[in-house]
Amino acid sequence: MTLDGELNSNTELNLATAESEFQLLLESLETCQPGQNQDLIHRAYKYASECHVDQKRRSGEPYITHPLAVATIVTSLKLDTASVVAAILHDTVEDTDATIEDIEEQFGAEVSHLVDGLTKISKIKFRSKQEKLAENFRKMILAMAKDLRVILIKLCDRLHNMRTIGSLDEMKKKRIAQETLDIYAPLANRLGIYGVKSELEDLCLRHLKPETYQEIRKKIAAKKSVRQKHITEVKEILETELRKYGFKDIQVYGRPKHFFSIYKKMIDRRLKFEDIHDLFAFRIIVNSIKDCYEALGVVHAMWKPMPGRFKDYIAMPKANMYQSLHTTVVRPNGEPAEIQIRTKEMHETCEFGVAAHWSYKENDKQGQGAATDMEKFSWLRQILQWQSELKDPDEFLEAVKVDLFDEEIFVFTPKGDVFSLPKNATALDFAFSVHTDVGVKCIGVKVNGRMAPIKRRLNSGDIVEVLTSPHQKPSKDWLNFIVTSKARNKIRSHLRSEQRERSRKIGRDLLSQHLESVHLTIEDLEKSGDTTKLVKAARESNFDDVLIGIGYGRINSLDLINKTFPKPEPKESIEEQVSKTEFDGLTGRGRSENKQSKSPILVSGFDDVLVTIARCCQPLPGEPIIGFITRGRGVTVHRSACPRALDMDPDRKIQVEWAEKSEKSSTSYHKCYISLRTQDKPGVLAEVTSILSSCQANVHKAEAKVAADLTGTLDFELGVKNLSHLDLVISKLESIPAVVSVRRKNIVKQRRLRRGRLT
Repeated sequence: MTLDGELNSNTELNLATAESEFQLLLESLETCQPGQNQDLIHRAYKYASECHVDQKRRSGEPYITHPLAVATIVTSLKLDTASVVAAILHDTVEDTDATIEDIEEQFGAEVSHLVDGLTKISKIKFRSKQEKLAENFRKMILAMAKDLRVILIKLCDRLHNMRTIGSLDEMKKKRIAQETLDIYAPLANRLGIYGVKSELEDLCLRHLKPETYQEIRKKIAAKKSVRQKHITEVKEILETELRKYGFKDIQVYGRPKHFFSIYKKMIDRRLKFEDIHDLFAFRIIVNSIKDCYEALGVVHAMWKPMPGRFKDYIAMPKANMYQSLHTTVVRPNGEPAEIQIRTKEMHETCEFGVAAHWSYKENDKQGQGAATDMEKFSWLRQILQWQSELKDPDEFLEAVKVDLFDEEIFVFTPKGDVFSLPKNATALDFAFSVHTDVGVKCIGVKVNGRMAPIKRRLNSGDIVEVLTSPHQKPSKDWLNFIVTSKARNKIRSHLRSEQRERSRKIGRDLLSQHLESVHLTIEDLEKSGDTTKLVKAARESNFDDVLIGIGYGRINSLDLINKTFPKPEPKESIEEQVSKTEFDGLTGRGRSENKQSKSPILVSGFDDVLVTIARCCQPLPGEPIIGFITRGRGVTVHRSACPRALDMDPDRKIQVEWAEKSEKSSTSYHKCYISLRTQDKPGVLAEVTSILSSCQANVHKAEAKVAADLTGTLDFELGVKNLSHLDLVISKLESIPAVVSVRRKNIVKQRRLRRGRLT
């Protein structure tokens, strides 16, 4: 066959693949959403096909198959025509020459608005992958404020990407899976789309813990016949008993639990697979709320309820509008059974979440439905507030991750108002949830009528009364035990304000002292307007910022005065020369030959600045870093995600980056700390040290211990070349069957390691 013949053959194959995917979309439309505007959908398919005509996925398939598959998932959520069209077009602006203006001209403002919200920020250069993730997510949040369909389509996009992630390399698969588990699965849960949430979690487990996933899958498959018999038996008993008590038109379903929920239970409760008996959940669908509670009574009369395992999400719905009664009962044979009771409307909400409430009509104004649903999602309004308040990408992502997780408790005020908080939230978190001023002035609490410390962990049903004092101020120690992002951000904000005010006073005193050398006072400068000269020389926005910079040590007041008001004799004293040299070296404005040279880290582009690697987090070449000016130690460099760095003063922050030679160096080693959780089996330590040796990682210190539950912990201080080297080491260690988890540790969170005896 000629080259032209091969090209024609490939083109025909690609067209056939795309047409096949499009037919699946049309069939899904007919089943889930009959009556959609198919003419608009056909035009979108043709337009997207032309835009992506020469593009292919990593798997070799035509790229157009991806947006078509995303659109098919969108139809299963029963979204409208505009959502389906936007799904087909969602990558055209990002990956082709198409523009938002082109989309609006061809398909209207509603579709272009959705596509714009889905388009990643691809033309901006970011300092790190973490910052890129945060800014992409920030843009989606802003789009969600106007239209929740943006995130619904994005979740469908991520679901198809996870289904087809197999063609990527291992490192990229793990990174995308971890990002999905941290952000997108919890977000699907918050939106009440449990089907999407469960599949995302299972796919993440498959790629993050492949051996564990396959072990659970095989063990469940081995019991398939037993499982089906169990489900049929319980289902028939429930149906018979409920009909005996007059229930009509009821539905009973039995389903096995998802792999990830089984894995999570094994980890949280430290159980083996064989020790988990409630592998199934049963749903009873009735006609009314009254029937829900009556059916619950019938179930509890049949089988004994397990204490502490009943939850009423009808009286107190979850933040994602989920409603149901949950109870776990014990059957006569001793086997537990989890039963959920809900109405048909509640079941619809459980299956489709916010999408079940989505109704767009041709004569609706854009955003009306979104505004109605936005009122139901207080957590979404909170994220919108964070995105405007938290400019640091690490702080923003930290806040989102903490408050997106699904476990929550319900706490009451003495007046009966109910507040939803994350599991393990403290009394101080509750105080900040009531109001920021209440949290700031909190001096104590009463929990269920008894005095309790503000760090007390709360449980569902607790009644909490907050005691305040006008003289109370937030303490930095509060950051060690609070849980919610709202409380953490407000405390940090107050601490920074206080620190800025203290620094302003210190700066004013220092500047006043040094102005005496040129026979001036601050009052003289303020009257004459010469403070603007100091502001200009210091390159700050106002005089207060100059004083704060001096107080922090970021600005040398003597050097600033000499620069702004030079003496007739330009000769400087020895002290002034030393002070100026140190200041210039720190800020990168001068190049002193006496400073250390050729640092592996560039400060504002210079490699001859005194640099100290932070001991708390030990950053490695290749990972995002952040620098802070410190007195006497030059610039201290932390990892961007270091908890200690997040609490440091942002005004001391300075731009740092790894020198190219440092990232590629294959000779120098850098410290880091890792911790392994293992099963207590013979030979585990030997297998771990063998892996470390094969990866050429230096072991400086080690500690091994076994807990009461017979799980082992191995802590190592290692020497590695760079971040890629550490990722390789962790990946190899995770492949050991007896290793439950491997994580990197900050030294600030652990006691110093003793020298281990590797025997």
